[in-house]
Amino acid sequence: MSARNGPVSCAPRALLAIAGSLAGWLAAGSADAQAPPWNAQAEAALKEAMGTDYFETRFVQAERKLRAALDACGESGCSPAVKARLLIALGTVLAQSRKGLEDARGAFADALRIDPLAKLDPDLANPDASSAFEQARAATGAGAAGSPAAAGTAGSLPAAGAPEAAEAQLQSAPLPEQHVRTPVPLYVEVSTDLLPSVKQVTVWYLAPGEREYRSLVMKKLRGQGFGINVPCAAVGRTGELRYHVAAVDEDGAILASAGTRDAPLVTQIRESITSAPPRWPGHAPPAECAAPEQQRPRQCLDDRQCNRGLTCVGGACVARPAAEAAPDVRRSWVALTFSPDVALLSGRDVCTVASQQSDHFVCLRGDGTRYDGTPTPGVANDVNLGFALATLRVAIAYDRLVLDNLTVGGRVGFAAGGTTEGGASFLPLHLEARAQYFLGARPFEQLGARPFVLAAAGVAQIDTEVDVEVLEDATACGADPSDRTSPCTRPGASGRVEARRQTLIATRQAGQGFASVGAGVAYAPIEALSLNLALRASLTFPAVTTVLSPEVGLSLGF
Repeated sequence: MSARNGPVSCAPRALLAIAGSLAGWLAAGSADAQAPPWNAQAEAALKEAMGTDYFETRFVQAERKLRAALDACGESGCSPAVKARLLIALGTVLAQSRKGLEDARGAFADALRIDPLAKLDPDLANPDASSAFEQARAATGAGAAGSPAAAGTAGSLPAAGAPEAAEAQLQSAPLPEQHVRTPVPLYVEVSTDLLPSVKQVTVWYLAPGEREYRSLVMKKLRGQGFGINVPCAAVGRTGELRYHVAAVDEDGAILASAGTRDAPLVTQIRESITSAPPRWPGHAPPAECAAPEQQRPRQCLDDRQCNRGLTCVGGACVARPAAEAAPDVRRSWVALTFSPDVALLSGRDVCTVASQQSDHFVCLRGDGTRYDGTPTPGVANDVNLGFALATLRVAIAYDRLVLDNLTVGGRVGFAAGGTTEGGASFLPLHLEARAQYFLGARPFEQLGARPFVLAAAGVAQIDTEVDVEVLEDATACGADPSDRTSPCTRPGASGRVEARRQTLIATRQAGQGFASVGAGVAYAPIEALSLNLALRASLTFPAVTTVLSPEVGLSLGF
């Protein structure tokens, strides 16, 4: 019997066995000269999936190729034997994941419904696959003629009504208790008449505190006995060690068992025991496991070469440090901020009636009344491209630290400096939603500078005032066209005679929506306080203007 814990071995004998298994699978489908149209493609996919991907532990790729081959076969594109072999191979792959055992049982059951003589190849399957296959065979009632499964004497997990016959052929000495941190010496004996048919004996065990069963292949001992030690790593704590054992034949059929997953054998793992230490017949009891410090290998390359509870540091296995509790950081921050707006603007003929109506300019005379005259085209009345001071803002902000580096929050505030004269309107309210990402590892756990970037959007209006000189159109206002100093004599639309030359206050009204990005730094001299400096670049809409806003604020954390 070969003792192995997985489906793949690098030994030449295992390679030959796998090659032989694949040859047998493929030969079964090549005998029919009038094979269905997809048989050849299905057999090629089967060979590549199981002979290459499965052997090299690329189980995801193997599953994908087998499912594609099954989809190509459809209802009648492949012969029943070929389709059954594809399903058996798929179930074998799925059984590699304990979480896929239910799907593996389903694939095996589908294969047995198509071909009741389908078999699981023991050279490609692991113990979990064997168990899943036997459960599928029991559920479908299928079995090869003359096999134990077909005869009804074995072939299914001993559960749900009739375990006695199988269990009577696999004797297990009870192990009521064992010391903690000491291997548990499991031992079973196979009946004499059954022993020649046994290919492998496997134990599945659930360690104290664990949620998933693990499997071990038992070693052949003297006579009819098989034994294995449940390792130290599984008995490092007190509690119940649950296990069940099954013996399988060449076809993977379960011939005999002791215990089941629903009714397992149980050994109590205790700090001290009153009975004699358990042992295999004719052997000394196992020694207590060494303390973790004594198990350290002298050298290691990574954590996989260290025992449980140890980690590889500097080429040596050392005790894994206890996880430190995360520091209690301030996650809520309230801030008071002040920000002047500096707008980038330009324009031509900004104080014409048309520009004031369509380009969001408001032009006021020196006495605060709305200008409605007729400027001379192409003479002055322009705003050159440049920055100008706009509105001023004061706001209260709330930000919540939702991740180590990320805050989200909002601001509500008041804006001053807008234009309301001459029939203009101004929205003094500032509403904003924003997020800030702080650079560095866990910046709120440390004092000092905390650089950040930000993004924001909201509602605000930005008014920017500039002085604009205009020259009244001589024809419109009744002045001498040849003399720019001649006064106007004809009243305009409002009944007012304009000064021939005058300086107006032109206001560009932008907003009332905006989006911003920016960067800054928060300096925290103590845990609950930070001074914030930032520079934001905003774009307003639907009246579009680019705005830069330096910002200063004081934040309190709680």
